[in-house]
Amino acid sequence: MTVTEVAGTPVTDRSAYLELIRELARSDAEAYRQRCAELDEQGWSELGLVVGAGFFLAARRRLATFSDQAAIIQFVADTRVALVGTVGDLDPKVAERLIESATTGDISAVEQLDPNLVIEVEMLLLWGLLRPLSDDELSRFLSDVGSLSHQWAADAPTGGVR
Repeated sequence: MTVTEVAGTPVTDRSAYLELIRELARSDAEAYRQRCAELDEQGWSELGLVVGAGFFLAARRRLATFSDQAAIIQFVADTRVALVGTVGDLDPKVAERLIESATTGDISAVEQLDPNLVIEVEMLLLWGLLRPLSDDELSRFLSDVGSLSHQWAADAPTGGVR
């Protein structure tokens, strides 16, 4: 990841992570693989930050459709069905807890989860949440994710986020 300074403040370039989310949302397997190879060289250190910000925003924007437990269960089930035949395997209980946490702000049910599992499940849920967006909507969404991840990184105690 590249770090530059803007007005004397260090700013990390998270564009590769944002493009990875775009490629995931568009089911562009070849571009996704190429981006993963690029990130293998650059580093994955802030993937959790960017994916977490993306998942948080996407779940919050779908808040009305996640009005109760049944709606959350249905969304997770629909996403799991859509993933049949892919390499993705979504743990339904973890997925439901992550959506509940993002929409209610109560993180107690997810605090003890393995961070790598959280990233994996959030990525698969993001795929389900972002697929319906137009290219313009997705670009605006990713811009918002970039801003939120920058804010979260700035607000984090020394040592990082997640």
